[in-house]
Amino acid sequence: MRTHTLRTSALVATALAAALATTACGSGSSGAERSASSAPQTGVSAPSAPAASASGRPTGTGGDRAPGAAAPRPDSKGKGSPASDREAGNSGAAGGTDGAGGPLATCTGANSAVDVKRPARPINHLLLTTTNRGSVPCDLYGAPLLRFDGDQAATAVDDSTRGHSVIRLGPGESAYASVVLAGERTGSEVNGRTVARLAVLFAPRDGSGSTGPSVRLTLPADTYKTDDATVTHWMSDLDEALAH
Repeated sequence: MRTHTLRTSALVATALAAALATTACGSGSSGAERSASSAPQTGVSAPSAPAASASGRPTGTGGDRAPGAAAPRPDSKGKGSPASDREAGNSGAAGGTDGAGGPLATCTGANSAVDVKRPARPINHLLLTTTNRGSVPCDLYGAPLLRFDGDQAATAVDDSTRGHSVIRLGPGESAYASVVLAGERTGSEVNGRTVARLAVLFAPRDGSGSTGPSVRLTLPADTYKTDDATVTHWMSDLDEALAH
């Protein structure tokens, strides 16, 4: 009887120990789950990698642009604009059109006035001033073509003064030319004489002959010239013209 009682007690103790061990294991597992669920959340997620295009380069960063292709340059309005768009219509060529799209006129006696004066310096010179009296720009070519009194030949042009192939005069604008009345030669060989009248003719665009009406002027009193007189090309600067 005593032996049976001891065996029973041993079995009960063994069962109780097994139950306590099972309880301990379950309690530790739930504690770890509570610790993981109660961990503070930072609100920051790891950045995702950009999607790759078919070429293997990331999209949305310019990676799909063809190799060597430049990004379009913005114009003043922020739009891509090729250089040809910005430069269109700015040819500026002589004999083109005015701002209204009409043909440019050549400066002649029909639209320009000419004035002649004898400057104090340099001596033995005349100063010619032509002014656009029209309502649109006109083009002035080469040098003035001059005939004093009844001369059969035009006054020689000093080609060392050639500057612009054309001077464009807006309404009211002027250009200048200087006449050297006597050259270095003296005496009867150069046919020195006093002249009273001057005809001013205008060169055409192609430089052959003259074009349009001429302007006839009365010269300052006692204007003396020789056959080797010369005239400069038209110049837009007054001081430059008087320097020759």
